[in-house]
Formats: sequence, structure tokens, C-alpha cells
Amino acid sequence: MRAYKIIEFFLSRIKKEKHTLAYPFNFKELFTIMGSKGIGAIRGSLFVKPFLKNSKGIVFAEKGASIQFGHKVKAGSGLNLMRHSLINALSYGGIEIGDNFTLGKYAIIECTGVLRNVGNSLKIGDNVGINHYCFIGVRGDITIGDNVIFGPRVNIFSENHNFDKLDVPIKNQGVTKLKTVIGNDVWIGANVSIMAGVNIGDGCVIAAGAVVTKDIPAHSIVGGVPAKVIKNRK
Repeated sequence: MRAYKIIEFFLSRIKKEKHTLAYPFNFKELFTIMGSKGIGAIRGSLFVKPFLKNSKGIVFAEKGASIQFGHKVKAGSGLNLMRHSLINALSYGGIEIGDNFTLGKYAIIECTGVLRNVGNSLKIGDNVGINHYCFIGVRGDITIGDNVIFGPRVNIFSENHNFDKLDVPIKNQGVTKLKTVIGNDVWIGANVSIMAGVNIGDGCVIAAGAVVTKDIPAHSIVGGVPAKVIKNRK
């Protein structure tokens, strides 16, 4: 069996869907890929999976990847934590992750930043890929649908600082927690920021560098600061 066929077989078994590769991997490349995945699976099985509330299948964890408060995390099969990624799951409702989830290098999911403001909850669907250096601040509630892909350095927020009083420092005025929702089949480009309380409909494309401050109808292509609808995909 050619090397790329072995990789196709391996990916299809892990992802539970057919993968077809065009690149003709040689056996040296196969050895490198399988070795890396094997080490990740060992790390995941020893240092991550035993501490989760619930998980299915193999957990992959590259060097420096970690989950804090794993008893708050439920994960499906194919959980993949890349190098130095971090999940801080301390929250009231915990974190629920579907199948085939990847958290990129140096990406952070943070439910709680300070102990006086414990976060609420995060729910992530199936087949979600979060790219490198992304930040998801789960202070309120965040829901991410199925088949969502993130470019690098995407930021998602779910709270705003209160600032009505001029005689009280902003840091002492508390926060307003909101629910931020990203629908199914959404592509979020690099360096996008999605602000607290925004609802992004199914099938949307968010252009690189956009700052999303308002709800976005389904199947919209949006861009700009603040983001505006450019056109509809239908």
C-alpha cells in the first residue's frame, strides 16, 4: 500500500469520514506524520483524556497543550490539541465539544479570567477547526455550530465591561454577560473579532480583519470595520 493510502486510511478512521489525498506522500513523510500523531496520542491518553469529564475515541495532544479543569469538559472523538494550545474550562455550565475538533497552536479557550467572574458555558459542534493564535473568551455563553472553520488570530467575546459611572473605575463597574452564537458551516477569516452578543447565521463568510458588532443573516458575506453585509451567497 502506498504511503498516502495509509494516511488516507488513518484519517478516515479517526475522522469517521472518507479522506482523499492528492499529494503522493512517500514513506519518509509517512513516518514523520505517523510518528508525530503517535506521540500526540500517547500524550493525550496519559495527560488529557483521564482528566476529562467524558471523552470518546483518541485524544491527540502536542507538546505544551493542556486542559485546565478537565472535569468540566465533555468531548467527542478526534479531539486534537496542537502545540501550546490551552483550554481553561472553569465555568458554571462547562464545555461540550463535538467530534473532530482541532485547537490550533497557541490558541486559547478561556472560560474564566478572574475568579470573581466565572464564565458560563461553551458548546462546540462537530467538525470545527480553530486555527493558530485564536482566543475565545467564554465569560457569557458561546455556541459554535457544525463545520465551522476559523482563520488564525480570530477573537470571540461574550461580555462587555460596564462604564456608565464616571466616579467609579471601569474595572470596578462589573460586566454584562451575553450569548454569542456562530451557526453551522461558517468560515471566519484571519484576524476577525466577533463581539459579545452577536448572532451569526448559517453559511456565512466573514472576511479577514472584520469586526462583527451586529447580527449577521444566514449565508451573508461580510467585511469591514464595523462589518457590513457585502452580498448574500444565495
